[in-house]
Amino acid sequence: MFKIYSTLFFLFGWWYLTTAQQIPGDSLKIMFVGDIMSHGPQLQAAYQPDDASYDYSENFKYARKIFQQADFVAGNLETTLGVKPYSGYPQFSAPPALANACKDAGINVLLTANNHSCDKGLRGIVKTLDVLDSLQIAHTGTFRNANERQDHNALILNKNGIKLALLNYTYGTNGIPVPKPAYVNLIDTTAIKQDIQKVRLQNPDGIIVFLHWGEQYRNHPNQSQKKLVDFLHRQGINWIIGSHPHVIQDVEHQHDYVNKNIHLTAYSLGNFISNQRKFPRDGSVIIGLTFSKNPTTGILKLSGYQIIPIWVYKYSKNDRRHYEILPVEDFLFRPDYFIKNTDYQKMMRYYKHYLDIIPD
Repeated sequence: MFKIYSTLFFLFGWWYLTTAQQIPGDSLKIMFVGDIMSHGPQLQAAYQPDDASYDYSENFKYARKIFQQADFVAGNLETTLGVKPYSGYPQFSAPPALANACKDAGINVLLTANNHSCDKGLRGIVKTLDVLDSLQIAHTGTFRNANERQDHNALILNKNGIKLALLNYTYGTNGIPVPKPAYVNLIDTTAIKQDIQKVRLQNPDGIIVFLHWGEQYRNHPNQSQKKLVDFLHRQGINWIIGSHPHVIQDVEHQHDYVNKNIHLTAYSLGNFISNQRKFPRDGSVIIGLTFSKNPTTGILKLSGYQIIPIWVYKYSKNDRRHYEILPVEDFLFRPDYFIKNTDYQKMMRYYKHYLDIIPD
């Protein structure tokens, strides 16, 4: 029964993807991944002693092929960049090589508003943005100053005649005050409403809101999250993506049969890459949204979506730790790939959990 169910789910997700590609008119596909973290053991694994550099490329080698399907790939960057000494939990700073590896894999948008935005003070906020700018990785959520936020709060993504606006907010910064003159987008309904009204003056075809919210390690959204979704729906926001709980949470979709559209909320995508190994923090999902624009009316619709479960495989070989992001459905029948069968069983345990949380 388990194998039959998982196969049917895979086919259902693929149906969404292919029907989206068949809809006439211009289209744009954006993928979202969850928390990109850099714990201490990950720093050690990436360190190259021969030249004192860092290399994260092996983390993303299987994800790269998935990302080639998308025009944009966005993720939650849950670490600062470039402030030495590099460190993991509780106050993160990763080498710029992490961002390099993200870009090389196809991640071209990073969201920076989360509870670790202020881990390294003003220097951390500014240095992170400097690194992303140097790599030409688009970003939003944190800003060097209020003027920069005024001009660039909404990240505008243009492709194939479609103009998408992306906004990013966090519930807080772990009690660390936002250092002046920097600015971190905090979840405040009054400010969000004003931001939405302002971005509409730029005439985007659609707006996506990415939120860092909810309770850590909780498998389902809480009432605060649902209340905020209701608020955003009242503002006309139909597409909401979330992070922070470090586990996957529900994906809700409603079919608007009148306007032939799909409204979607993904409450939490989980840990895309991290050292958190306790089940179910060891896996996450990639969600791909395909938007189509009617060439006659100019109306943008979410014409399809795809959900891809992934699992972080951590193993030791040649006296070194290794981390690989595995697309689970590519490895369902490959127990021989794993050094230890217990790791294969852990992946399968997460996959069953994924099917329970996100059944359709």
